[in-house]
Parts: sequence; structure tokens; C-alpha cells
Amino acid sequence: MLLKRWTHTLFGLITAAALIAGCARPHQMVTPFNEIEFLPYMGYGTSTIQGQAFLKTRGGQVRYAAGNTVSLIPVTSYSSEIWQASLYGGMVNGVDGRWHIYNRNATADGFGNFEFTNIPAGEYYIECPIFWEVPGRYGLERTGAVVKKQTKVGPNQTVKVIMTE
Repeated sequence: MLLKRWTHTLFGLITAAALIAGCARPHQMVTPFNEIEFLPYMGYGTSTIQGQAFLKTRGGQVRYAAGNTVSLIPVTSYSSEIWQASLYGGMVNGVDGRWHIYNRNATADGFGNFEFTNIPAGEYYIECPIFWEVPGRYGLERTGAVVKKQTKVGPNQTVKVIMTE
């Protein structure tokens, strides 16, 4: 009886692990990196994106992205494939190293505020991880999410975004 229960439990754990692993399938890039699409996002411009990144707990507490990196990513066919794969939690394989050259980063302040100044006008993806620990069944557990938003900014324009779920 004990062996049967142990075997049943082991089978359940293996099944759960397989299901979890199935959700995080790696994504292999198929869109070729086209540097021409990224060139309008090089250098400086006259636009600004300001924002705030935060999440609310089930109890209504606000968790700001204090000190976290906020990434600004130009919207191109290449970055759109990466963005779509990340929305489903996939790990992206085969990313061209040149892609990172065109991304910009800012650090959120204590209230999750961030700003990208002097950027070229265009369409951008913005993302920021917000995670914290909570007491769990087996000690502290990590909770939170990566907040994501897509926005567009024109020349000499300031756009304000709120990033939350």
C-alpha cells in the first residue's frame, strides 16, 4: 500500500513537472534581424516617455518598481517576435546580439517613476519586472510579474504611461 501511494505521488510530481516545463517552451527566432528597421531609433531625438510601474497585491497594497530596470524597446518585426514570445512566458533562443544595442534602460525611482528623454519619435515596447517575496507554505516565495506596455511617441511630444496589470 505504501509503495502504491509513493508511486502515485511520484507520478503526480513527474506529470506536474512536465506540464510546467511544457508551458515554458523555448522559442526559436525565425524573423531575421534587419538593422535598417532599427536605425530610426539610434541616437537622440526630441521625444520623452515618462511613466510609473507598479502592481497591487490582493490585499490592495501597492508594490512599486523601486530601483528596477525599465526597458525601452523599439517596435520592429524582430522585436515584435521576441515580445510575443515573452507574453507567453517562452524563453527566446537565437536572439541576435545587435538587438540589445537599440534598447534603452532607465532605473525606476522609489515610487516606480521612470523617464526616457531625448529619444527618437516612434513606437516602443516598455517592460519592467516587479517581484517581491511573501510567506509561503515552504518559506518565502517569489511573487509579482513583468509589467509590459506598448506606446507611441511623436516628435517633440511627451507621453505618460502607467504600467500595471
